[in-house]
This record gives sequence, C-alpha cells and structure tokens, in this order.
Amino acid sequence: MSEMKELLTCRGGKYLISLHADRLVIKGTGWTKAKTYELPLGRVRSVIVERKSVIPFATATLLAAIIALLSKYNALWFLINLTLEERGQFSAVALLASVVSAIPTITRALFVNMTVRWDGEPSCFHLRFVLSSGGRRLARRFQELSAAG
Repeated sequence: MSEMKELLTCRGGKYLISLHADRLVIKGTGWTKAKTYELPLGRVRSVIVERKSVIPFATATLLAAIIALLSKYNALWFLINLTLEERGQFSAVALLASVVSAIPTITRALFVNMTVRWDGEPSCFHLRFVLSSGGRRLARRFQELSAAG
C-alpha cells in the first residue's frame, strides 16, 4: 500500500512530476498530446536541478536604480547639470530599465529548471519553471530513495 502513496509533487511549465516510493510519474499538462510517463525508480538515471545565475540581471537592476536616483535628485550636478525636465526623463527611463531587468531576476530567483534522465524513450524530460523549493525537495527525496533502494 505504501507504493501507491504519493510522496512529493512538483509542477513545471509543461509537466507535473510526482514522486512515489517505487516510481516517478511525469504527466504532460499541455492542451494537446498530454501524455503520462511512469518511470520506475531503478531506471531513472538522474534528477538534476538547474539554477540560473541571478547576478547579471541583479547587477543591471541595481545600476539602473542608482542611475534613476542620481538623475532624479541631480546628485552629480558638479559633473552634469541637468534641467528639471531632463532629470524627470532620465529618471523615468532608468526606472523603466530597472523594472524590466528586475523581472528576470525575480523569475531566476524563484524558479529552476529540472532535467530527468532515464533509460527509456524519451530519454530526457525538461521541466521548466518549477518552484525552486519544490524542485530541490524532489531531487533530495529522489536521492534518498535511490540510495536506500
């Protein structure tokens, strides 16, 4: 009876992955051709959590926010003296750039990609936009189950 119990579930962009005591179930969540794959744990080669770097986008966000503040209050008046209209325009553009670069920063911080490899067909599943905590928990639990078995 414990084999039927679902231990953990993660949702990605196109798939829902469920970890059971004896198998990994991957269900397609697309509108068309939604398939279900049941992978026995003994045949699964790896469950990899891929985290992308947030540093480039976080740096761009921070620099754009600093430029927005400096131009808004004309803090560098001794180098460049901006008119009131120019200050408003520069700070608005820099604030927009800060917001636009913050979106990838947030998505990279909250979500990970997962790759599941096994010896069947298809040999690899890519799950995108999996919540970071759920993906790490699933990979850790899979590692515990495969080490015990």
